[in-house]
Amino acid sequence: MKKALLSKLRVCRYGRSLTGLLVAAALPLTTGTASAAALQISQSRGDTQLTCVPVADNTFELSFIHSVSLTPVEDLYQIRRQGQGLTILQTAERFTAHGQGLPSMAGEPDATAFEHKNGTFILQMQRPIRDLIVRTDQRFKNRLHTGQTTVNLNQWPDTGLRIKPVDHCD
Repeated sequence: MKKALLSKLRVCRYGRSLTGLLVAAALPLTTGTASAAALQISQSRGDTQLTCVPVADNTFELSFIHSVSLTPVEDLYQIRRQGQGLTILQTAERFTAHGQGLPSMAGEPDATAFEHKNGTFILQMQRPIRDLIVRTDQRFKNRLHTGQTTVNLNQWPDTGLRIKPVDHCD
């Protein structure tokens, strides 16, 4: 990754002031959509497993209130098979107001398109995620959505949560 990109990820994606945003590290491109999969949610430190969620259509969303603009943000993902394992690919980010840490142009890393439709900004992307960490905070209503299931990520103490794709829940 370019040095400027790494710096931007640290400032925009790692900071506690931007609670709810993600820590993302690049991987080689994935090779195909996974067969039935699930998401294992654990504490990011210590790996205490909290729950496992079956994933409908190998897609899921994370939603939260942006800590600066105080407006809703939705991040869209696919679970993909890479060799014998599973990985996560972020496919879009939707939001209604620009704020620190949100994309602002088509030249964003891994972006494929940037549009403004009906009051919503949509950054289309193909961003492989090696380690998905969500920093939660009760104030920002962190949620995971898949199919008809919504998981309140704030049911656990404010912390970092690791979300990892697995073949199935045990």
